[in-house]
Amino acid sequence: MEMIFNLDDIFQEILFKGEYAYECIFLISVSLFFTILFLQSGIDKIVSFAGNLTYFQNHFKNTFLKNQVKFLLISITLLECLTGFLFSLALIYLIIAGGDNGFGILTALEVFYFPALVFAFITLCSLFFGQRVAQDYVGAVNLGIYFLIALIAFSLPVLFLELP
Repeated sequence: MEMIFNLDDIFQEILFKGEYAYECIFLISVSLFFTILFLQSGIDKIVSFAGNLTYFQNHFKNTFLKNQVKFLLISITLLECLTGFLFSLALIYLIIAGGDNGFGILTALEVFYFPALVFAFITLCSLFFGQRVAQDYVGAVNLGIYFLIALIAFSLPVLFLELP
């Protein structure tokens, strides 16, 4: 007996049913990726605050930011946690809405996903600025990759769902 696996059947029948199954899976994947990225980073900064503070004080010791490191660490931690939380809400909402509910997907995009992406851009630009000021060019390049992923995550839903 020959079994043929059809990717379309897997997405449509097993994971999600509906007209927007592929779009929903893309949005869920992006939301999961950024939830993990930002919540892990934010929680790590909270749990290891003293160690992170020492590290960043050393990292910025020769810059004009050297006297603001504690304030900036708290600010970036809050930004990362807020961004991760918004993406987690988008993730939950998208899973509940599923691929058959176009209105649910649009609501998730408008209420959670796009605002989370705006915060992701702000957070990533803040981190990028800090890396450039500290002359950590390798770290800045790594952040550029996340920024490109966020740009794709912003652009494709507009194309998928033909939003104005």
